Amino acid sequence: MNKIFTAFILLPIFLLNSNCIQNLTKCPIDTLSLKSECESERKQEEQNLFLLLGLAAASASSDNLSGKALEFYNIIESYRTNGSYTLTNGTTRTFLNSSKCSGSTSQHPSLNRAAQKHNDNMVRFNFFSHTGQDGSTPSTRVRAEGLNVGAGENIAAGNASAEATFDQWWNSSGHRSNMENCNYTHVGIGYTARETVNSSANFSHYWTNVFATIR
Repeated sequence: MNKIFTAFILLPIFLLNSNCIQNLTKCPIDTLSLKSECESERKQEEQNLFLLLGLAAASASSDNLSGKALEFYNIIESYRTNGSYTLTNGTTRTFLNSSKCSGSTSQHPSLNRAAQKHNDNMVRFNFFSHTGQDGSTPSTRVRAEGLNVGAGENIAAGNASAEATFDQWWNSSGHRSNMENCNYTHVGIGYTARETVNSSANFSHYWTNVFATIR
């Protein structure tokens, strides 16, 4: 089963909390029981630290698109520029009322980061929602990356290919509306395969497409 959700512009600004691991507890050595308990806590703290470092590394590499995320960007940029896109099976998907967007739709590093971070978090913590585990929204996630704009967002889970995900969103009115909204000038793309983050996640492939107007 594949899942998709769409979100439109969300304007309120929320404060985002970030948790830092500080002052790792030193294990007492007076009794074996206390030492064992503390060792367990220390290992969990270390795992949490590695998790944060992993998230930081992922965000640093998501400014520029590559792989399947880049494939999806090429599809949606072509679709918005030409007003149509022909799938590999020969089926052509067209804009409503045969319109199109004037000019190209650029990708943006801050939008790419916002999309990829949310995508990775959905896999890591095994949830599927426009609302993040920290209460974030599409707009607050974009603002956290330094852009003072509202944002629209499409998310999907299940399909392995960029083309199948595009078609999945095209066949849903709300997602298609985001893809055909020419007021949006920039997009960000996130793609995550479950085995790269959390092999226990419910779906094998996760996608996030963020939209914003940047003048």
